[in-house]
Amino acid sequence: MPPFSPNVENLREYRRKARVDEYRLRAGWADAGERIMVNKIADEVRSEPILDIGVGGGRTAWMLRPLSSGYVAVDYSPEMVEACRQAYPGLDVREGDARNLSMFDDEAFSFVFFSFNGIDSLDHEARLVTLAEMLRVLRRGGLLLYSTLNRNGPWYHRPPWAIPITWNERLPRLLRFLRRLPSSMPRYRLKYQNWWHFRNCQEDHGSWAIGTMFSYLGELLAHWSLPSTERQVLGSLGSSVLEFRSPEGEPITDNVTVPAYFYVLARKNATLDPEGTP
Repeated sequence: MPPFSPNVENLREYRRKARVDEYRLRAGWADAGERIMVNKIADEVRSEPILDIGVGGGRTAWMLRPLSSGYVAVDYSPEMVEACRQAYPGLDVREGDARNLSMFDDEAFSFVFFSFNGIDSLDHEARLVTLAEMLRVLRRGGLLLYSTLNRNGPWYHRPPWAIPITWNERLPRLLRFLRRLPSSMPRYRLKYQNWWHFRNCQEDHGSWAIGTMFSYLGELLAHWSLPSTERQVLGSLGSSVLEFRSPEGEPITDNVTVPAYFYVLARKNATLDPEGTP
């Protein structure tokens, strides 16, 4: 067992005032992939009950609430819930953990959305529980959409000193680095401190991994997966992947190595198998 649990460490981070204030300011689509995916399924889920998990400061509320009066948002950080309620008075925003959605009945929603790689804030076992819970509250034939970090992508296992640049960028990048070094020292110090703090938390199981997320200065422990892994897990839980897309909105294959993360759109199976299980 690693000395730190992503489930505990990341919740502490998402309750921190600086992180909540950052999420208050987030607005608009995360990227082209999110825009394409949501618009693609908008007509199908219009006026249907929608569950928005990990709503944070409310960035996704503006895009989903207009689709349905049956919109409900949850987040496991009380501070994030309060920030979202302040931004959207009257919105149905609840404090809740994606690992335990017992506040909702089976098959209560037609669309379940977990944005911004939020599901990767959990360790592997908790993430499997979360997927099962999301599908439990999803109606048969309903849609599940989430984004997840790519185990084969460029962000995985990147140490703080690794800066991916091309040869023709090296001199300009070096000059910028030297010019900004005095003001950037606190940021670099924090990044290395976090790397040292979590240095023994790396787990790599091939089809999935746990590692530091350095786009957040190494303050988060994240779960990393593969499209093929997501297809297998979702299939075992009674749903079928409809497609994967990159942040740029391009369709991708099961073992793609290019995007840092990818979108998963799945449909819960509409019928039972002959033995009566999904």
